[in-house]
Amino acid sequence: MAPDLPEVPEELTADWLSGALGWPISAVERQILGKGQGFLGDIIRLRLTSDAPDAPATVIAKLPKKANRATGEMLGVYEREILFFQDLAGKVPARTPEVYFSHYDRDAGSEKQKPILKTFDRMPGFLTPLIAVMGAKIAAGKNRKYLLIMEDLGTLEVGDQLAGASIEQCAQALGHIAGTHRSFWNDSELDEKFWLLPMDIDARMRHRMFKKSLPALRKIANDDLKTHLDWLESNSAKLMTSFTRDAPRTLVHCDLRLDNVCFDKDSCAYLDWQLTRVGPAAYDIAYFLGGALAPETTADEERELVRDYHRKLDVLDYPFESLWRDYQRGLMLTVSSLAPTEDIEIDQGRGQDMMGRWLERLTARLQNVEIGDLL
Repeated sequence: MAPDLPEVPEELTADWLSGALGWPISAVERQILGKGQGFLGDIIRLRLTSDAPDAPATVIAKLPKKANRATGEMLGVYEREILFFQDLAGKVPARTPEVYFSHYDRDAGSEKQKPILKTFDRMPGFLTPLIAVMGAKIAAGKNRKYLLIMEDLGTLEVGDQLAGASIEQCAQALGHIAGTHRSFWNDSELDEKFWLLPMDIDARMRHRMFKKSLPALRKIANDDLKTHLDWLESNSAKLMTSFTRDAPRTLVHCDLRLDNVCFDKDSCAYLDWQLTRVGPAAYDIAYFLGGALAPETTADEERELVRDYHRKLDVLDYPFESLWRDYQRGLMLTVSSLAPTEDIEIDQGRGQDMMGRWLERLTARLQNVEIGDLL
C-alpha cells in the first residue's frame, strides 16, 4: 500500500521519503524548479542526506500545481504521465528519467475517458461552455492525489525554450526522438491504453476553444500571422481531422519543446510526458522546430532538418514529401495549441516571455507554408 501522498512540497519530508523510497533519509532540502516552465505541475529538486550507499544525492518530484490543478485534472495530465512511465517508458528507445516512486488515485471516470470525450466532441457548439464549467467543477471536486519521484538529469545540458536552439541542437533532438516514433509506428497496442488518447478525439472542442481565444491571440500576433489565424478560425478542426487521417500513427510526445529536452554529447533525454497522445509524428517535429529555430533560419536549412529527421525515422511507408506536407500542417496546428487560455495561469515573467518568443519563431516558419495545400 502506498503511503499517504503529499499534496504540497512541504509534505515531502525526510520521514515520508524514507518510507516511500526505501532508503534511510535523515534530511531533505527542497528547491522549486520550473518557474515559467511547468504550467500544470510543481517541479521540486530534493537534496537528500542519506547513509544508503546507492541513494542518489538529488531526485526530482512532480506534484500537481495548485493554481492549475483543476485544469490538469480535467486534461488527465497527471495520471497520463505516471501511466506513461509505468506502461511505456521501458519500451521507448530514447532516454527518459528513471522513476523511483510513482502513485496516483485511480478513478473509474478517467478509465472511460475515450467514449466520454467522443460524446462531448459530437455535442452542439453552444453546449461547450456548459461542458467546460461542469468538467472543471467535477475535476476540482475529485481531489485525487498524484506523485512522481524520478532521476535528476540536472547534470545534462537542459534546453532553454526562451533562448532557442542552434541548428545542430535541433538536429540532435529530432534525430533521437525519431527512434521512438519508429518503435511505435502504426502500433495497434497503443489503442489499448485508456489513458493514451488519439490526437483528434476532441478536435471540435479544441477548435471552439481556439476560436474563443482568438481575440487575445490577435492582440499579440504580428501582421504576418493574421492570414493564418483567419484560416484557422474556419479550418482548425478540419485540419486536425485530415492530418490524423492521412498520416501514419505513432506515440507522439505532444509537448516536445526545449525545456523538455536534455542534451548529453551526441544523445538526448526527454522529459514531461503529460500530454503524450497517439497521432502523426510530424506534430512533434513542427511543435519543436516552430519553437526552437531562430526566425532568421532559412527555408533550405529548415527543410534539411526535416529531411535529416526523415532519414533517421527510416520507415518505408512515409515518403519525405508526405512528411513535409504533414510538417506544415503541424506548424499550423501548433498555432492553435499556443492560443492563450484563461484556464491556465502562466508565470508573468519567463512564462510570458517564452510564449512571445515562441510565437515569433513560429510565425517565421509559417511564412513558407502554402495554406491552400493543407486540406
